[in-house]
Amino acid sequence: MTTRRYVSRKRAITAAQTRANILDAAQKLFVENGYSRTTLQEVATAAGVSVQSVYLAGSKASLMMAVLERGFTGDEQFTSLLERPEFLAIMSDTDTERALDRYVDFVVTANSRIADLWHAATLAADSEPAIGEQLERSELRRLDDVHTGSYWFVQRGLLGDSRVDEFADILSYLTASDTYRYFTVERGWTQSRFTAWLRRSIAQHLASE
Repeated sequence: MTTRRYVSRKRAITAAQTRANILDAAQKLFVENGYSRTTLQEVATAAGVSVQSVYLAGSKASLMMAVLERGFTGDEQFTSLLERPEFLAIMSDTDTERALDRYVDFVVTANSRIADLWHAATLAADSEPAIGEQLERSELRRLDDVHTGSYWFVQRGLLGDSRVDEFADILSYLTASDTYRYFTVERGWTQSRFTAWLRRSIAQHLASE
């Protein structure tokens, strides 16, 4: 590796880490203080960078959209949930009951990570149309993933073809971050209690087949 390539690679790594620090700080402040009360100067201070670095990373609205995308998918590049290795590993488990348990744990863990952020973004959407549009796109993608993924239940003999649309609607509601937040934040349920409820609820709707 030439010196020039080494320096370029090092700069790219540093820039990526700086952006990650900015997004981490923005997410924490958006959740704790609310979008409207968070300033870019506060983000800079929390990230340990200059405010100019934050400006270069994007507007406050673009930072919110970036942390939303990262919260949903783990990075800023959209990849369908159905294509992600960790999810594919769960769905390829030959033990159906174990696969369902792993799926529920996966959903609960993901929602515990993004539920408060989604709530903050929903409130921010009242004043930032771009954030509202991002939320709508993300939700449409989630609904599409849930509908497509519902055919897994058909393949495992748990669901008839004629019930896919109905079951997908139910599963979309059960696994939504708003549902998770309602029970764990507004109603004070523990995560383990919610996990058990979600697993039972899915089983009950499959049993009605």
